[in-house]
Amino acid sequence: MEKMKDKTNFFNIPNCLCYFRILLIPVFLLVYFYAKWEYHYVAAAFILVLSGLSDFLDGFIARKFNMITDFGKLIDPIADKITQFTIAITLLFTYPLAWILLVIIVLKDGMLGIVGLYLYDYGVKVKGASWWGKIATAYFYVVVILLIGLHIPNTVPSQIMIFTSSALMFLSFILYAKELRQMIKDKDKLKDEQKID
Repeated sequence: MEKMKDKTNFFNIPNCLCYFRILLIPVFLLVYFYAKWEYHYVAAAFILVLSGLSDFLDGFIARKFNMITDFGKLIDPIADKITQFTIAITLLFTYPLAWILLVIIVLKDGMLGIVGLYLYDYGVKVKGASWWGKIATAYFYVVVILLIGLHIPNTVPSQIMIFTSSALMFLSFILYAKELRQMIKDKDKLKDEQKID
């Protein structure tokens, strides 16, 4: 009976919103790369707005109605990362400077993943996204939605938006690195204390 209950958790509302967000990715790519008119780019940007709203709603509903599941904790960040990587790579085709964003995203998420697994082996859980990470991510989405919707390659405003978003992402990367370094130190102290006991 317990197994059946766990199985239904795969299809609660928050998790279904995560699936919806993942399914929006190929739709976004199709609309963007086959765009012929300006309104096609606006449509592609709207898909990203829809993706962002579904991201907000799945977290809100999960907390508000106590629908948080272990699977949801896994699929939600996966959906986020896939969406971010897809957007950053897509931007490269129109905005060459987007490689800076892509490199920082790969470094930050790679660091969080590797160090997170390392700490997990010692029973230390990495905290969720911090406020600076949320601000950097929110600004990233605002920037990419504007860049895609307005479609303004090779312009000063587009370069400023990419540089400022990259700077915020890089700052987030540094702050996460400092936090993880402290967690590793705390883990080492815990190991030393256990040896003494």
